[in-house]
Amino acid sequence: MIRALIVDDEPLAREELAALLEEAGSVEVVGEAGNGKDALLQARATQPDVIFLDVDMPGLNGLDVSSLLADPRPLLVFVTAHQEYALTAFEQEALDYLLKPVNPERLARTLKRIQAQGVGEMEPLERLACHQGNRVRLVLPADIDCAYVDLTGTQVQVGGEELHCQLPLKTLESRLPLIRVHRQYLINIDAIRAITQNEGGAEIETRHGARVPVSRRYFKLLKDKFLLPF
Repeated sequence: MIRALIVDDEPLAREELAALLEEAGSVEVVGEAGNGKDALLQARATQPDVIFLDVDMPGLNGLDVSSLLADPRPLLVFVTAHQEYALTAFEQEALDYLLKPVNPERLARTLKRIQAQGVGEMEPLERLACHQGNRVRLVLPADIDCAYVDLTGTQVQVGGEELHCQLPLKTLESRLPLIRVHRQYLINIDAIRAITQNEGGAEIETRHGARVPVSRRYFKLLKDKFLLPF
């Protein structure tokens, strides 16, 4: 079941979209918000898989909300009557863009894209499909050192090799034994060889020599987990 938050300053628009999602049968609407401030509060409280986010709202608009969302970020689907926002929406790493009034068939395609990201399927992955050139390798979770995102997508470090994965970090975090240590990095605890504190937080050295940054925000969680003496 996909957990969705609907954000729109028009109550009727929220009602119509909620009805369409209910008809789809694979979505649970966990919250609604009528402005950007409430959207951020609801996102923190409900931890949705995806936010259906109106772009044109007074005060904090949808693009502002997108930039202020805390990690781990949910998937974003922008919903608006203004097609000219499409390019900006995708620059904000939105998964999709829907025009009002929302077409049920178009919404169904969006939901398929969401499901293709592994959202709503919370069972642990027994193998992770990773790409290496024209080969697909099925990797055991225990063999993963870390995962991170760069300009080309999600990368996974396995035995000192770098493999490409099509799933976002949010999905890997929910379905693999990996913990977040940075907005762009996940780590396998069993792969940690050493932790070095620095001004920005810390740095992890993995068993195969990879260097993984730990942001100040996640360093406290790491300290508490391992009772680090820093």
